[in-house]
Amino acid sequence: MKKITTFLLLLLSVSVIGQTTYYINDPKDLMDQVYVPGDEIVLANGIYDTDGRVKFNGNGTADNPIVFRAETPGGVVFSGGLQMRIGGDYCVVDGFYWKGGYGSSSVIEFRDSYDYANHSTIQNCAMDGLTVDPDDFEVGVSEKHNWITLYGTYNTVINCSFMNKPSSGNMVLAELAYNFQDDPCAVVGHTISNNYFYKYDKIDAALTNSGDSETIRIGTSSFQNVDSSCTVNNNYFVEADGENEIITNKSKNNSYINNTFRRCRGSLVLRHGSHATVDGNYFLGEDVDGTGGVRIVDSDHNITNNYIQDCITVGNNAIWNNGITFLGGSANNAVPCTSTSVSNSYQKALNNNISNNTIVNTNAPLFFNVNTGTTNVTGTVSNNLIYFANGDANITPVISGNTATSYNDFGTALTYTGNVYTGTTLGVSNGGFAENNGITATPEGEIYTFSGASGKGANMGAYAPTTDVMVGHGIGACFLNNLGVKITDGNCTIIIPESLTVSSLSTLTHDAASYDVTVTANVSWTAASNDAWISIDTNSGTGDATVSITVTENTGTESRSGTVTFTQVGGDGDGTTKTLNVTQDAPPPPDPRDGLNLINKLASDVDVAYVSNEEVTSTKNNIAIHSLDKNFGTQWASNGTLDPGGSGHSIIIYDLKGGFDLDLVDIATTNGKTYFLEILVSSTGTANEDFTNAFPASGDLISNTDASFKAFVLPTQAKGTKYVKLIGKGQASSTFTTIHEIEFYGNASTLSIDDKQLINQIKAYPNPVSDILTISQIKTPVKTLEVFTLDGRKVLEKPIKSFDSEIKVDVSSFSNGAYILNIIGNDSSRISKMIIVSH
Repeated sequence: MKKITTFLLLLLSVSVIGQTTYYINDPKDLMDQVYVPGDEIVLANGIYDTDGRVKFNGNGTADNPIVFRAETPGGVVFSGGLQMRIGGDYCVVDGFYWKGGYGSSSVIEFRDSYDYANHSTIQNCAMDGLTVDPDDFEVGVSEKHNWITLYGTYNTVINCSFMNKPSSGNMVLAELAYNFQDDPCAVVGHTISNNYFYKYDKIDAALTNSGDSETIRIGTSSFQNVDSSCTVNNNYFVEADGENEIITNKSKNNSYINNTFRRCRGSLVLRHGSHATVDGNYFLGEDVDGTGGVRIVDSDHNITNNYIQDCITVGNNAIWNNGITFLGGSANNAVPCTSTSVSNSYQKALNNNISNNTIVNTNAPLFFNVNTGTTNVTGTVSNNLIYFANGDANITPVISGNTATSYNDFGTALTYTGNVYTGTTLGVSNGGFAENNGITATPEGEIYTFSGASGKGANMGAYAPTTDVMVGHGIGACFLNNLGVKITDGNCTIIIPESLTVSSLSTLTHDAASYDVTVTANVSWTAASNDAWISIDTNSGTGDATVSITVTENTGTESRSGTVTFTQVGGDGDGTTKTLNVTQDAPPPPDPRDGLNLINKLASDVDVAYVSNEEVTSTKNNIAIHSLDKNFGTQWASNGTLDPGGSGHSIIIYDLKGGFDLDLVDIATTNGKTYFLEILVSSTGTANEDFTNAFPASGDLISNTDASFKAFVLPTQAKGTKYVKLIGKGQASSTFTTIHEIEFYGNASTLSIDDKQLINQIKAYPNPVSDILTISQIKTPVKTLEVFTLDGRKVLEKPIKSFDSEIKVDVSSFSNGAYILNIIGNDSSRISKMIIVSH
């Protein structure tokens, strides 16, 4: 740990080199002087009941800040809700105690009008029970009081206690409007560390302002693209219940590291803004209803090494506070700092890394909430450990949602690898999770350590859960215990917690390339690649650094995964490791169109021979020929009526204007919609019995959802194809079908003259047939007869041992219905006929 002795212990008279200690007996006397670097202002102990405002302005330096402090820590009590404005650079406010009194819209601000504070600090202070003035009370409203509002850059709130807040507003708020106006891409850099947050009353959701009751909020929706880069670490939250969002992230590049949440009815919420780090936190619900872990919105977050235990939500907030909650928003995500395209809505949640977290006896460990949309969430869910003790009251499936289809609606696009669970069921079908009944949980105080699952779950390093007895001794103000009782044996030395975190990488392309990852640390560390295809340019460092990760080209057929290990050197966490997971895609498969000939290079090369219906109205002209016009701006659309020919679906038949050995049919449908299709081929005519299903074993084919071409490769080349029938079965909830474009790939038919004669001459009768089917006028040798059901099941295979001009087939045992008869020649040519069996 790094230790910094605070300016609390001695009263000095007058120092040298122009630095002065001023002793004052009234807070307003603070404003009587112009202060220079190194000056110290000491307010005499006592109770000050003023509700006025004081201003603390000056420009110190990093080595010589200007300090305004209490005579002794906690000896100065502000009982009337004194307001303070801090302006200038390198100012320190130290040791004051706000006890009771009426709050205000902002009790302490790091600005004096337009003089914004930078590199300034409030430390070892306490705010307890500031209430609402009865004169301000309004029915149906919770008066909004922010206790500390951070403006400017690189300011710090450290070792302070915030207790017993009864009204809405934030205990600590980072306000970024000024930063946005000045330069949204400039780092803000505030630090909120070692603080104690206790008993923020749950604000009635029916009251106005109830939604502004976060314990900490970093930014606002309107300025979510600001590069905040704030750090919230080593804080202790107990019963911080104000609303469902204990901490709200609403800006970019923030870090939430090594915090402990105990009995807090809410979650750490990544609400707006991208690239957050949530690492090494404890969420200890202690079976209090409404407690949760992390809720994910927006993109490129790194959520790793968190320990979530005994969190339950079975009441009204069950869809918001779970172990880890995924939301499916659709608004702009990862908004660049230079952009003004922000939204108050829920953003897409893409490229997030949820890895090596431990979730213990927590109901709904991974939860998908469709209330905000069903846009697919993407990223990696890897090496997480989910554990339920036998008989635990919180047991639920690992994966669940607020509807029966939530996971299928937007959770299947995540990449799941290496996750393990025990004591419950998975809840869905997902190969990225393995049940491991060999996991052993060993109590270590109030938490567990696990064996039998190496490399899985959270690596908490040297960070153990913060407890009540630590308040006043490195956590919170040094003059109060966890209940707000005055103590005299507190430790007033500021301890900067050790931390080592590593940013994540999204899944990499198969190409050889280099990528930067960010190491955020205040300790020394080493780095090592664990795989030959991964190399790094930096093997060790102290503090923050950028490490370049280089991967070779993946020439295999499968994606591959590897790791880089970062290890702390020295300090309390010596030997603690953080693992960077590296996943690289396989090369894309070859394009199935390569080497094939496009039959309809021009719109006129193929024609429409038949269409069952077209959507033609006073405003729409979605006629069949539009599916061949090479224009994605036009389309054929059915009008929802059924094929009068009796198929029960919409039909369109294409004339290839010749015989072709057909290999592939390319179809582009409407963006965002999924259609079910059948593709049939004919070498003779356009009657129903002339067509054979080109995909007899596939069932319904499924179109694309992104309006691009989707290639349907025929499992067997359809020789001599003259006509292609498309049966459009619409969507799951609609009979409408839409085709923007269709293309056909193949070559001029290689059928011999004898094959063509066979196709033209062969007869199968009677049709419909009840018992004996006769196949006649056979002019060339036949090797085999096959009969398939329409869903692809073979019900007959009959070898033909001699050349007969007529063959009889007994179908009396077949069930009534339609079948495909395949006649296979000695040269493997294939002719298909549809037959109807009717007894």
